Amino acid sequence: MTVTLIDETKRPKAPPIPGATEEHRQRGRHLAAMHRIHMRELDRVRSLIIQIETGNAAPTALGAAVDQLQMTQNYKAFGTLCGHECRALTWHHTSEDNDIFPILRANGTYGLRAVLDQLAAEHKIVHELLENLWEKAQAIHANPGPETLAPLRKTFDTLDAVIRSHFGYEETQLEEALGFYNAL
Repeated sequence: MTVTLIDETKRPKAPPIPGATEEHRQRGRHLAAMHRIHMRELDRVRSLIIQIETGNAAPTALGAAVDQLQMTQNYKAFGTLCGHECRALTWHHTSEDNDIFPILRANGTYGLRAVLDQLAAEHKIVHELLENLWEKAQAIHANPGPETLAPLRKTFDTLDAVIRSHFGYEETQLEEALGFYNAL
């Protein structure tokens, strides 16, 4: 797997929107509520990985857990990251890429469009990490042991860090625009 990780220092910043109100920002914060659902699923997978590492769960349980992630289900159903965690994440990213981002792109400034381009690029990184996590979960199912668990843990930790960073960036940079342009 060749994954280009996110360089947070090079992320563009969305400019303030003249006329945006606290009500607009409040509506834009609904995105954070959706993100929390995905992060809870990631927390459950992390917990299961820890249980496997400590011998309190069978390694074969991981494949089913990854398969049931909303993100994974989203990807399977829609071919994107936002397809429930994977489908929910895939649905989430697909709806962003296909429904929300076009509204923001059509109405926003160059600065906002740069943020949208960055977010779309990050969706691809998350997608690649999800695919890799799925492959690692299948490997641990076929050959349970430390030699398959360690790479899975590394991939999961990377995915978790990337998703949390991505969500934080998305929430802060789109908060005004989502409410102001009625994109959510």
